Amino acid sequence: MVGGVFFIMDRLIEKALKKGRAKSFLPNFASGKKILEEAAEHFGFVQWGTKRIVLPLAVFYLIVGFFLQEHVLGSLLLAFLVFLYANFLPDLDAFFSGRGGKNIRKTGKFEKRIALFFAPLVIYYLLSRKLKQWDLGSEKPFHSKRALFEFSFFLFLFGLLLYFSLLKAFFLMLFGFLGFLTHLAVDEVIIFPKIKKAKADKKS
Repeated sequence: MVGGVFFIMDRLIEKALKKGRAKSFLPNFASGKKILEEAAEHFGFVQWGTKRIVLPLAVFYLIVGFFLQEHVLGSLLLAFLVFLYANFLPDLDAFFSGRGGKNIRKTGKFEKRIALFFAPLVIYYLLSRKLKQWDLGSEKPFHSKRALFEFSFFLFLFGLLLYFSLLKAFFLMLFGFLGFLTHLAVDEVIIFPKIKKAKADKKS
């Protein structure tokens, strides 16, 4: 039953990649099966991080908001959505792996940050052929500590503009930071012994 569902999802993703012309942007090894495996692995650690880190942190946030007399429930929901998004954001760099050709645009520092901060929007314009394919200068530009801290700083500034509250901006940044950090830890860009051991236990 599970195998059948997995096969159907694999076929659907392959069809979507082909129809949406995403194949021309993704590395050669990208496939429906690979995407499903990657998503399943990271989703397991999203659950792990949610139970052990995010939920206790959410309770703490609500308590701090209560004592500071700030209504934080709405901002908490957005922060949790950002945590989920940041967990999968680093893998979106696959759409920026330039592989040569005339229709490739070398990007500068500003465009690299635009690609990181607004990845889904930029990818939409790339897939719709409204932009030339972007070459960010490395194979996995979002899989780095620098990308982690730059994205976190962006979230803090965005939070300040959105809420005019240091508390809400800080927790928006913190949830995004933790989501991004979890992904890098699962991919072993940053090593955390407990996560590495959990990965090893799942494989054995």
